[in-house]
Amino acid sequence: MRKLIKDLRLRKEHAFETVYYQYYKLVYFVAFSMVKDREVAEEVVQDTFVKMMENIHQYRGKGEFKSWLLSITRNLARNAIKNRKRFQQRYSYDDELVGSYKDESANLSNLMMEIKECLDDFEAAIILYHVIYEFTFEKTASELNTTISVVKKAYYKAIKILKEYYRGEKDE
Repeated sequence: MRKLIKDLRLRKEHAFETVYYQYYKLVYFVAFSMVKDREVAEEVVQDTFVKMMENIHQYRGKGEFKSWLLSITRNLARNAIKNRKRFQQRYSYDDELVGSYKDESANLSNLMMEIKECLDDFEAAIILYHVIYEFTFEKTASELNTTISVVKKAYYKAIKILKEYYRGEKDE
């Protein structure tokens, strides 16, 4: 392994390929188990090997190389999760659903009537609280006297139903 590390530091292609093919599946598994998204996990894998090459001079050989590489993977996966949460807070399904209805109360009432045609009362209430009133999942759960996980599950199911409904209407 010392020779391989030395060759990595010298930027030898065979050393990189050896490490890549030896650890790719493990790095992917760790990334995917954290981010739960195939595309994001692939990005984390690519970033891991880039970061490995950028920082190979910092590896001192005190711990196992695999542990060092996986710590890079875990850090990048955590960053990806944080970035995804920030992105979802800025742009979420809320924008797709409400669109221009938000400022127009007549259209908002029409939207709610359409939503109630597609969803059961519980799902409609979740959409109303979370999307229209912009309550957090926690606040929505509190208002509906249920758990956050129940609210989230129902919310994503409702979003899927509404997307199918609106896509179907546009296609007709």
